[in-house]
Amino acid sequence: MKLFEKIAAQLLEQINTGRYGVGAELPPEGQLQKDYNVSRTTVRKAIDRLVDQNMVVRKKGVGLFVAPTLSTQNILEMTGIIKPYIYPNHKKVIKEAYLRQAGAYYSQLLKIKPAELIYYISFLEVAKNSITKEIFVLPLNNFPDFQISIIKVLSTLEIINSGKKKVDKLEQDLQLIVANSELAKQLRIQINDPLFKISNHYFDTNSEPIALEYKFASNTKYVVDFT
Repeated sequence: MKLFEKIAAQLLEQINTGRYGVGAELPPEGQLQKDYNVSRTTVRKAIDRLVDQNMVVRKKGVGLFVAPTLSTQNILEMTGIIKPYIYPNHKKVIKEAYLRQAGAYYSQLLKIKPAELIYYISFLEVAKNSITKEIFVLPLNNFPDFQISIIKVLSTLEIINSGKKKVDKLEQDLQLIVANSELAKQLRIQINDPLFKISNHYFDTNSEPIALEYKFASNTKYVVDFT
């Protein structure tokens, strides 16, 4: 077995045994080169092998990530009503990411106690001609090993499925609202401009809530399909 094959095998074992979970960020190639005391070419060949095996995703300028087990097609099949035409190479910019108490509102939606902790994460998905704001509300108990880095590499459904529970049902709501000052600034529009607000409520096989997701977009590539 060649040296790069041994390195690829060791990294694959670490992925399979859970040291690096789905969507987890791997050490950069420069760090792997030092860890294994090999050339950059050897590390690159090892990573290339894992990429070819669909075990690792290389995001240029971002890093190396354990590949998701689901695809964007799963999202299209589940949502039914709102379907994205395509997913170009968007840049995701994290705006807020912190733990907080659920409070009365989110505790009711997620069926947890008000004092339980939730991740509140907001980010902008910036494309060439559009900006979308997204918010995730994730109960800590369902996502004890959550890493912010997976936002940059996984799709929404893959992120929700990275926790203890798996998605079985999705409730979705579409509203037409107007932009407040914060949304106007972030989406580069005018205050009171019309916006689409898309609310997604994810449930497991027992109809227990898993997570909440909100999207705000003015120039969206979504269509409404009532058939």
